Amino acid sequence: MVKFLSSSITVLVMTIAATHAQTQTATTASAPAPATTTGATIKYPAANQIPPVDSPEVQAWLKEIDLSGAPKIQLHKGSPPSCPNPPIPDECYWTCDGCSADDIVSCPRENTWGLTFDDGPSPDTRELLDYLKQQQLSATFFLIGSNAAQYPDIVKREVAEGHHLASHTWSHHALTTLTNEQIVAEMKWTEKAVMDATGLRLKYMRPPYGDINNRVRFVLKKLGYIPVDWTGDEFDTNDWQMPDTMTESQVIKTFETSLNDYAKTNRSTGFYCLEHDLNSLTVGVAQKLIPLGQKLNISIASVPVCQGDAQPYQAGSTAPMPSISGVTPNTTVTATVSITESGASATPSVTKSGLSSGAVENRVSSGAVLAMVGAVVAGLVLA
Repeated sequence: MVKFLSSSITVLVMTIAATHAQTQTATTASAPAPATTTGATIKYPAANQIPPVDSPEVQAWLKEIDLSGAPKIQLHKGSPPSCPNPPIPDECYWTCDGCSADDIVSCPRENTWGLTFDDGPSPDTRELLDYLKQQQLSATFFLIGSNAAQYPDIVKREVAEGHHLASHTWSHHALTTLTNEQIVAEMKWTEKAVMDATGLRLKYMRPPYGDINNRVRFVLKKLGYIPVDWTGDEFDTNDWQMPDTMTESQVIKTFETSLNDYAKTNRSTGFYCLEHDLNSLTVGVAQKLIPLGQKLNISIASVPVCQGDAQPYQAGSTAPMPSISGVTPNTTVTATVSITESGASATPSVTKSGLSSGAVENRVSSGAVLAMVGAVVAGLVLA
């Protein structure tokens, strides 16, 4: 009988240990695991340069899509390019004539500031993430691919802290100046860099300089991307002009006027701003602009929250996909990105008990096992 008692308790204790390990996984796993690679270190194109289109990677990507139907629109020149004079018929050139086609240009949610940052990640992005975490806010980061390849740890942190990632191309060249094949190279290398870091395949993008026309849109759609511009010049902070042509006080005063003007409307729809996590100056001024919107009781959200998109990344991601509902599909351990109106948190969703939903389930399982131990011991003693 003693031997039987010892064996029973041993089995049940092992069960408790396994259940406890699952609980630890549920409470600590807060971000999708990056894609793993074996063999040689990943080789990316040169930073801030248009990737060559004759590489094996780009050639393989080009075989996956059909670009034969792309509009025949001549390439623009300049960085950023100057507006064609006269305008090109049927070009729908957002930069010059304000034609947005089906680009996203405003946040559909009422009274909502779609918070976005371009050109990162940079070393100064860390300070911005600290601030957003302290404020419990979520943003969309339009990443430059070569920066993402250089700072994958920051990209991983952005996801882990509940932010949304999107593309800003590999080298920040104006897309209307590039060939169709070069656009593919810019987008796919950025996609790969982010995929390698996070396991997530980007779905949204913002064209550098807002430089987009119908030819560029055609190529982007073939790649599965949704362009996101911004809500007009009044919501361009021009923070990137500091300190050369604008001071911080000028940036703040100009944007404060735009926010006050918006607050006087019925706020039936929201807006997307243009800000940058490019350097310490832009990150610093962001921490002074955001309180201006909060003071006016304007909600702040990322792009997928604005758009009500429960699938903010493309299919083909190798990591669980964060969704607006806070549920990660096809997983048994619930450790998800929970996106709300005021922001997002990549930590497991918290219940009144202070445990994540997955941890609560495992806590119940542990309790049940402990009850079983007690019952077995009591029964054996009574016997």
